Amino acid sequence: MSLIINITSIVVILVSMFYYYRKVIAAKTSVLAQKVIANASQLTMSAYMLGLAVILIELNAFGLSRTKFVNHLLIYGGFVSLVNSFSLWYFSRTLKED
Repeated sequence: MSLIINITSIVVILVSMFYYYRKVIAAKTSVLAQKVIANASQLTMSAYMLGLAVILIELNAFGLSRTKFVNHLLIYGGFVSLVNSFSLWYFSRTLKED
């Protein structure tokens, strides 16, 4: 089960990275796309801080083993990547030119 979670998390991270890079390349020529990336970055940073806090609390409260710690980091990376991708998708659909 752990291997499936690890592979799934890695695939999610890689797909999200390529989606983000595609959006960044498109944002070089569009002011609206730059606004989309700025708003998505705010949500991504919030998810990053929230996930880091959860991992640190678990680490201090329960004492994770190395295997569980790596699993949690991969799940955390997948979570942050999904938040980034979904926020890019959402803001690209909802933001309008001023």
